[in-house]
Amino acid sequence: MSSPPTGDHGRDLRTALRNGLLAPAPPEALRFVELFRRNHGAELAAVVLYGSRLSAGDATRSGLHDFFLLTDHLRRFHGDLLQAALNLVVPPNIYYATVASSDGPPLRCKYSVLSLDQFRRQTSAEADDIYHLGRFSKRVLLAYARDAQVEAQVVDGLERAVLALVPHALARLPETFTLDQAVGEVLGLSYLGEQRIAEPTKIDKLVSGDRDYYREVFALALAHHAVRRGAPLRTGATYRHDLPDAASRRRTERFLARSRRRGVLRWPKFALTVDDWLQIELDKLERNHGVRLELTERERRHPLIFGWGRFLELRRKGIIK
Repeated sequence: MSSPPTGDHGRDLRTALRNGLLAPAPPEALRFVELFRRNHGAELAAVVLYGSRLSAGDATRSGLHDFFLLTDHLRRFHGDLLQAALNLVVPPNIYYATVASSDGPPLRCKYSVLSLDQFRRQTSAEADDIYHLGRFSKRVLLAYARDAQVEAQVVDGLERAVLALVPHALARLPETFTLDQAVGEVLGLSYLGEQRIAEPTKIDKLVSGDRDYYREVFALALAHHAVRRGAPLRTGATYRHDLPDAASRRRTERFLARSRRRGVLRWPKFALTVDDWLQIELDKLERNHGVRLELTERERRHPLIFGWGRFLELRRKGIIK
């Protein structure tokens, strides 16, 4: 094993993450920021844009804008004890909002709500599952921050999320691998840890839109990991590392399995907090896969009771990962 790389890779990693985070927000996204600030005032600490509308390689006009809203205090933010309590159970709470468009039909977004305390935990190695790690290890954009302190907390979260997923990716990589393989493995972890509708080319599209960003961030993350743990080392165009032991691989598989179980536990809560939750998922299925699923009235009324046959059918076809 070669000597660990030198240099302040942690500082460079934070710089790369911050540069990506602070790129200008799209004008359409700012319409939603205005709505959130109007509705929540000082209780709104930050608005983070993520998802397909952010990635140039994956953006679709028909896709929704996706946001995370961060707050200091869930009870004051929600203004409702029940909603705040629900947000403590397999977070986040998810809602939808609509704003007028200047040149077409109304714009719709999906937004998730987290407290800053939840954000700190769920973007760390102590995260309960991969839900937030997967989203915040991808490129995101800070559409609004209340102040410089909150901005720094978001950068901290991105750094924690990236570094937390590197060991799990290494547990699945061969002894010798390229940087692009490592990027694909880290980004693909979230799809292994969630049962969700995803296009077969999702990761390729995601990377193609921000390839330079992902290559820079994960090269720095691998170097930072090597300094801390004596793990992967660059050799020319490839990396080489000692294959993880069986205990490390089992730890990663247990984490992904726990993430899938917790993902299923979120479904009943989404049905309570998200208007037209089922129709939104059906629209996504048709948009991404060209599959129009006709449900019976009973399946529509009680999808979490009578919809399992449809779910298993989509699993068998590889549409739900």
